[in-house]
Amino acid sequence: MAEDIREEAAKYYDAQPNPTVDIPFYRARIPSPLADVLELGCGTGRVLVPLADACRFIHGIDSSEAMLARCREKLKAAGIAENKAQVTRGGISDFDLGRRFDLIIAPFRVFQNLETDEEVDGLFECVHRHLAPGGSCILNVFNPKRSAEEMRRTWCVPEEVLEWEKMLDGGRRLARFLRRPRMDTEKMIVYPELVYRRYDGDVLEDEAVLKIAMRCYYPDEFAQLVTDHGFTLIDRWGGYAGEPYGQGPELVLKFSE
Repeated sequence: MAEDIREEAAKYYDAQPNPTVDIPFYRARIPSPLADVLELGCGTGRVLVPLADACRFIHGIDSSEAMLARCREKLKAAGIAENKAQVTRGGISDFDLGRRFDLIIAPFRVFQNLETDEEVDGLFECVHRHLAPGGSCILNVFNPKRSAEEMRRTWCVPEEVLEWEKMLDGGRRLARFLRRPRMDTEKMIVYPELVYRRYDGDVLEDEAVLKIAMRCYYPDEFAQLVTDHGFTLIDRWGGYAGEPYGQGPELVLKFSE
């Protein structure tokens, strides 16, 4: 298994604003209380734990052991038994759990972390292998606010930007900053750096940097990618409030075999 790039930032992940904004959306798409659900990139269980009581069984897979450790803590604190929810460390492009699921989800733009065509192909192969008959999968990416030409010209900036800050217990303060140092303009992959800093007053106590890859997709391109991998589109949304596809902040696709 590759290095856990989320290890340092895992302790701050759940502090992000609006952590539950997409949970009602996914909860409403669980086909029945008897459904088995698979979450790709489950992380700390932000979505997995709240969905556990809405289905028969939910399984999460994630490459970060640090994130999964927090997910397991949440499951234990919520009293959720192993026959109701389990998590596994692994990559979302190459796994075989030996079972099929009625719904597969990959919330919060997990799909965009796949940089190469081989990884993308691998994910779709895994979805084919793990979808139950009649089952469906939901993937989402962000909807680029700028054209590809404008993205190539303007995405990289030298300045560090404050995205949000939050007060913690004990009067401490957590702030997250965004750096945008580089972009692969040919493959349309951006490489943001998320910098978490914890302060006691004005004194910096801790800093954690998360460097990630985000491959950009445009509405028609994203839909075509899904159908090119042998799936049939069922529905599409532009966000978790039901915005029209291509007009909201997200690109969300539901599809089946």
